[in-house]
Amino acid sequence: MKNRDKYMLGIAGAALAGIAIGLLFYTEEGKKTRKKMKNTANDWADSLGSLIASGKESLSDLSHKAVKKAKKGYQRFKNQAEEGYDDLKGAYNDVADEYSAGKVR
Repeated sequence: MKNRDKYMLGIAGAALAGIAIGLLFYTEEGKKTRKKMKNTANDWADSLGSLIASGKESLSDLSHKAVKKAKKGYQRFKNQAEEGYDDLKGAYNDVADEYSAGKVR
């Protein structure tokens, strides 16, 4: 189970426990109790919505950073591979020239 899932499960469990305790110990008449519970649930829903939006934004930022780093790494690797290829090609041409000149047996 991921940390995010554990966090969400904890929030839901705390919410249910709070509602149960509220119902057990609340002495106002039913209509007022239901109204307060509705308002509290709406507040929690708003908080949860904000938490989810914040998580989406963070995930989006993280994915953009990951793509940017991957592109940088790819370009660096590509440049190193091209430099290595050029070095190898130059070394091959040097040996080929020496062989053609009869310097290498």
